[in-house]
Amino acid sequence: MNSQQTLTLTTFTDPMMGLSYESEPFFRKLETHFPGKITYRYVMSGLVRNVYDFVDQEDLTVSKEYALEKYRLKLAEIYKSEEDITGMPINMTDLQLFTTEYTSSIPLNLAYKAVQLADSSKADHFLYNIRFATIVECRPTTRLEEILAVVKDSGVSADKFLKHYQDGSALAAMNDDFMLRQSLGVRGLPAYLFEYNGKRALVNGVIGYEQFRTMIKKLSGGELTEKQPEISTESIRQLISQHPLISPVEIKEAFNLDSEQEVLERIRPFLLTKEILIKQVHRGWFIQKQ
Repeated sequence: MNSQQTLTLTTFTDPMMGLSYESEPFFRKLETHFPGKITYRYVMSGLVRNVYDFVDQEDLTVSKEYALEKYRLKLAEIYKSEEDITGMPINMTDLQLFTTEYTSSIPLNLAYKAVQLADSSKADHFLYNIRFATIVECRPTTRLEEILAVVKDSGVSADKFLKHYQDGSALAAMNDDFMLRQSLGVRGLPAYLFEYNGKRALVNGVIGYEQFRTMIKKLSGGELTEKQPEISTESIRQLISQHPLISPVEIKEAFNLDSEQEVLERIRPFLLTKEILIKQVHRGWFIQKQ
């Protein structure tokens, strides 16, 4: 086997997806258990292209506002039910993602592609941050001003972002993503495309770490093997450096720790040196690199 051979794992998703947000701990575990063996890629898939396709059509006979209010309540319940997947905190205290003026998640998909074009090294960090803003902070991220705030927080030039967001280049890249999804027959979101040495396999729907590991072993013919990560101050520091905003659930899964309390004990040296801070959120907390 070529020692440089890696598996490409493509996730078909949308930045508003609670299912992808709740799957982050599985990806942290893949990163630490298959270090350097997986290339990660995200394809935008336009989950809600028109919110009126999802509302109750009878509610629309009353008014658009009424139909959207009923749908917002339903959507909030869907989000909250997804919290059970890994326990990543979800906050739906005042969900205003869709209104009569903002009727699509397309701006979020377009924003990811614009960030990719503006600074590809920060695109996945932006994707995490926009999910956090949407699902944890419950911000109305379909609005450009909210997107721009996340762009800046992610260390991306707002001017470069806006250029691609508005000049058609991000739109073309997003449409390429949509065409790829269609060509592969992706039905539900999220979906995962595994590619290794000319072989590929597509899996629709949420899967856990064990299923990821099984697919990797199967597609690589056992060439890619799992490695138990070293648990040390430096290895945890490295993970936080790679993911400047991260939940204790992710660190717990990445290093097979017993509890969030153990995570807290492990990160205490970084708190003392002020390398990180604890970011309190609704019914939970995150770690933010300073």
